[in-house]
Amino acid sequence: MVTSEGTIYPLLSRLRREALVETTWRESPAGPPRRYYRLTADGRGALVRFVAEWGPFRDAVDHFVGGRQR
Repeated sequence: MVTSEGTIYPLLSRLRREALVETTWRESPAGPPRRYYRLTADGRGALVRFVAEWGPFRDAVDHFVGGRQR
């Protein structure tokens, strides 16, 4: 799977708008300031829910495409 800035930054912006991550700007010794991301309490809850749902979803996709079952 290939990702690019065109994939990652829109996703991070959405997570920020939904208050799942918070950001801070920090000066960089090599170039412009950089934005750093950290999960919020709501973001940690969303991650826990995602992880719980991921296994069954992955297994269903594996079954559908003929992959191995876990």
